[in-house]
Amino acid sequence: MFQFEAIAPSGAKARIQIQALDWGQSGPVRFECDDDALAVLLLSGCRCDAVGYFNLLAGSKPLYVEQWLEYLKESGKLESVTLSHPSPDNAGYLALAGLDDEQFAGLLTTLYKVAGFNRLQINRYLKHRGNPAMLATRYDKEELERYRLLNEVILTLLRRRTHLSSDT
Repeated sequence: MFQFEAIAPSGAKARIQIQALDWGQSGPVRFECDDDALAVLLLSGCRCDAVGYFNLLAGSKPLYVEQWLEYLKESGKLESVTLSHPSPDNAGYLALAGLDDEQFAGLLTTLYKVAGFNRLQINRYLKHRGNPAMLATRYDKEELERYRLLNEVILTLLRRRTHLSSDT
């Protein structure tokens, strides 16, 4: 998970959370903002070097959002931008990621076992995912694909759970 916090010169704050395993993967986006003007600024005309214009709320890549926020900061429209990668070991991580349901957590544990992952492997990968050079030297292409597939399965489960809860 990638969590960006942006503060406007007026003091208004926004948080953008992307449920993605690494910088190059799209994932569901949560957006919170305490000021309408800041929300309009952040959601209008989003662009980055990688793809040009993009839709932030439609499931962005962290790389795109980081470039957009840095552009806004450099142009003086934002006072500060911070990025955090909450660790799965932190208390409250599952709730923050939307995975706090007991049944869902049990399903994830089973999924890790079936896929041949253990908590140490996942935490090690999450620790290094912000460093592309480290990923390239520590993991081969097949291993990186395994982690990305695991992320896709988790995202699918999250979407399915969200879909089911909105039907009730």
